[in-house]
Amino acid sequence: MIKLYREFASPQADAIEAEFQDALLGYDTVTLTPQEAVEHFGRGHSLPILTNNAQIVSGAELPSFVNELRELMRSWLLRSGGTCYVDEDGNGC
Repeated sequence: MIKLYREFASPQADAIEAEFQDALLGYDTVTLTPQEAVEHFGRGHSLPILTNNAQIVSGAELPSFVNELRELMRSWLLRSGGTCYVDEDGNGC
């Protein structure tokens, strides 16, 4: 599950959330102070921070990671087709 760790007031985190919502990408949001982020992730990361399972991304890596997630979601939506099959009893998806 993707998680966005952010400060309450953060234009950069707002932009990331807008990208995720536009791409119909599911995610959780956790609001932290910068000090809480250091305690949780160490000094090597600063808010906003994205996690995807064990992967932790922040800083200059954020734009390319957000783009990767957006492309992954777009590809998944294209392949899912949105089709539903119904059997002879009328049972379907």
